[in-house]
Amino acid sequence: MKNILKLISDPYKVILEKKSEYIIWFLFTIVTGQIGIIANYIVRSYTHSTSFAESIHIDSLNGSFYTFSIALVASILGPLFINFINSKALAFRTLKTFTIIIAIFFLFIAGVIYSAIQSRTEQETLHAQASFDWTQFIIFVFSIFFVSYGYCILGLERSNHNFDDIDDPLFSEKDDEKVEDVIEEGRKIKHDANGIEL
Repeated sequence: MKNILKLISDPYKVILEKKSEYIIWFLFTIVTGQIGIIANYIVRSYTHSTSFAESIHIDSLNGSFYTFSIALVASILGPLFINFINSKALAFRTLKTFTIIIAIFFLFIAGVIYSAIQSRTEQETLHAQASFDWTQFIIFVFSIFFVSYGYCILGLERSNHNFDDIDDPLFSEKDDEKVEDVIEEGRKIKHDANGIEL
């Protein structure tokens, strides 16, 4: 259990090492992603004197936070796949693989929930106005933490932090280095055991 908690929390230490980079990423990815919601509030406030809480509630009924969550998690898949393609070293390969798998499942589940909300009848939507959509809020918060985690995983290779104290194959570069060694040795072999050129 202790190793699992370290597995989840340790990548976030990259933020402490690269604070300015993370702040820039956070502002341009997370904060600017809310511009539509902020603009909705400004327009509603100006035209109908709608309060901030009411505006947020209207956006939640429209599924705006689901849309943002889906777009946000989708945005980390590209950099992770590009890292796989372009990275010469296979560092943290398993951890990146699990992050991609979780992201894909998240996108599927959030997409289904969003579609269900959009297909509700008008009567159900009016009835839903009395309650707060906790599922949407949880998915919204999770997506922010998850994408921050993905950002940190991509930063692990550039990190000065030592992760040798975690005895977990998901988080170990040692297995990845062994794979690199085997691949490199395979490239050096020009002939098989019978002397046939490969």
